[in-house]
Amino acid sequence: MLNAAARTFSKDGIRGATTREIAKEAGVNEVTLFRHFKSKEQLLGAVIETGLVSELALMNAQASWGENLRENLARYAKHYYEHLEKKEAFARALIAESGTLPESVQTMITRVVKPVRDRLIEMLKVAQKAGVIRSGLDVECAIDAFKNTLCAGMLRQSSCLPRNYSANAYIDTVVDIFFRGMEA
Repeated sequence: MLNAAARTFSKDGIRGATTREIAKEAGVNEVTLFRHFKSKEQLLGAVIETGLVSELALMNAQASWGENLRENLARYAKHYYEHLEKKEAFARALIAESGTLPESVQTMITRVVKPVRDRLIEMLKVAQKAGVIRSGLDVECAIDAFKNTLCAGMLRQSSCLPRNYSANAYIDTVVDIFFRGMEA
């Protein structure tokens, strides 16, 4: 059901997707869908949460980013970029509609995303305390800029704007720029 929901949200948008269409895409009736998820909002939250599982697992695979910060940034960046590529239509729908979604949906999205974002920020703060990341750097702001740059690059990849480099070259450049700006 979650894959069907993700496909429907991607195709019809967050607001445009209906539980009826999601149920049809999943090959179940709407009652079955509502047995598992009490609302479309709850279903959207589950789709987003499922997408974050691999990101959290990647972060948890390393006890600390204090050692090999560049390598960990590169591994994270590659994973994040590739994940966005696979879910591009969903990411575009979420980005396009995020500011116009009801406050309850925005709050739910924040609640789902926040623990993963907080975990990443905490890992960088630990690296900062260890002297690997320069003191005084706002790691929360830096990680948002890092992820936003990767997201923008992925979204631009499928546009008609010319680009004479590969996605891997882009990712490596982003990692290099951010690593050099962060290192102590």
